[in-house]
Amino acid sequence: MISIPKISVVMPAYNAAVYLDEAVTSILNQTFRYFEFIIVNDGSTDDTASILDKYEKSDSRIRVYHQENQGMIAALNRGCRLARGKYIARMDADDVSFPARLEKQLEYIERHPKIGILGTWTCIVKDGMVAGNWCPSTSSKVLKWDLFFGVCVAHPSVLMRREVIECLSFYRADALHGEDGDLWLRASSITEFGNVPEILLKYRVWHGSASQLLSQPRRETHVGLLASYIKEFLNVDPTIEAVTGLRQMRIGPRLESLRQIRLTAALIQELHQNFMKHNDVNFQERREIAWDAAKKLASLALQASRFNTRSFIFLLIQALKLDYRLLYPSAIMSGIESYFRMAYLKSDAQ
Repeated sequence: MISIPKISVVMPAYNAAVYLDEAVTSILNQTFRYFEFIIVNDGSTDDTASILDKYEKSDSRIRVYHQENQGMIAALNRGCRLARGKYIARMDADDVSFPARLEKQLEYIERHPKIGILGTWTCIVKDGMVAGNWCPSTSSKVLKWDLFFGVCVAHPSVLMRREVIECLSFYRADALHGEDGDLWLRASSITEFGNVPEILLKYRVWHGSASQLLSQPRRETHVGLLASYIKEFLNVDPTIEAVTGLRQMRIGPRLESLRQIRLTAALIQELHQNFMKHNDVNFQERREIAWDAAKKLASLALQASRFNTRSFIFLLIQALKLDYRLLYPSAIMSGIESYFRMAYLKSDAQ
């Protein structure tokens, strides 16, 4: 066992035998070697326990803890409280870390001392097939803006300063199905975010994964957390209808009523105005955030066109006020394509 590890890798495991070997091996094969690997078996009923015991005997960096099933948050908090490293790296038992992940994250976070939560770009694998890559911004200000619409870092890719998560009293037990989003929202007031601009994690989504099984409860939890966050940020009570609209802007499906479209558009404009007022953003960040807000308003304008032309024109003008680049032919075509793709997919499903 390493006496004073630089990094503590924390991985909860529950009935993960199918992918466990690949996940554990991907950490043991890291180019950065000075870490401890804390694995909490949360009452698994398959072969997870025996597989973990085998690895613990073969590598002194591994520390395995078995407990009765208490849920993901309890397992995460136990692992984080046991961590001795300056940094805590998250890992899931069905994902794969690329060999240089820890090395590159450590180098990046030590060059950026204000960053307390650092993710990476990820490769998304769904049912065994590569579904695409997720490459979020590397700017902390842009990532904090992104928090209004969803998560800004991939949870299993994160490297955190231990002092940050300790200051936040770890994951909240009542943030069931949304523990990561809740942690990021609370952390946004005390630290900066970042992402290493390289794909360093293979994020697996499969029929039995938590992200699939808990998708609807997770969305409902995130809407409630986000509403509370916006209330604190704006000092107003946003309607759940509008906050749900913000969430749907990122993950779908399209908004079903003109009322919700209007409420969501108004909330986006208010968020943008307040965010720019209370954050010291540079020119590039200002342009990136304005572009994102404008695209969202333009998307809502296209959705509003299903109801009447007046609403379409009004929302499109609001979008253009934020960023005139929406007038560029490529932007117009991209928006039209996205709108008709949604319509096509909906008609195909009916």
